Amino acid sequence: MTDVPVTRSVRLIFEFTADGVRLLEQHPVNVSVGLFRDDQAGDHVEVRNRDGRVVSRVPVWAGLGSNVETFPQDPYITSEATRILTVVVPTPPDADHVAVVRDIRTAGNTAGASHVEVLGTFRLQR
Repeated sequence: MTDVPVTRSVRLIFEFTADGVRLLEQHPVNVSVGLFRDDQAGDHVEVRNRDGRVVSRVPVWAGLGSNVETFPQDPYITSEATRILTVVVPTPPDADHVAVVRDIRTAGNTAGASHVEVLGTFRLQR
C-alpha cells in the first residue's frame, strides 16, 4: 500500500442485496484521506478517472456483503437481510466514478496475477 498526498474525501453508503450492489448516498466529508493503492486480494472500492484508470483503491476490511451494518425487516436476521456498507474514499480532482470490486487470486497467492470482478460502478457527484 502506497500513500500519496492528502486530498478531499467523500462518504459513500452502499446497499448489498441478492440483486447486487447500489449506491444509496454520497456526501463530501471533512476528513483528510490519502490516495491508496492496495494491491492485495479482497474487496475494494476503487476511485477511477474518466478513462477508467484507478487513482485510489481502498480496501473494505469487513468484506462486501458481510454484517457491517444490517437493517432487517423483522427481528430475525437472515441471509436475505439487506447489508449496508459505509466507506470514506479520497476524491482528487481527476476522480470521476467509483467501482466496487472483488479481487480474486489463487488461494494462498498474494503476489500473483489477479482477476478483478466489478460488482458495480457509480458516478461521483461534483
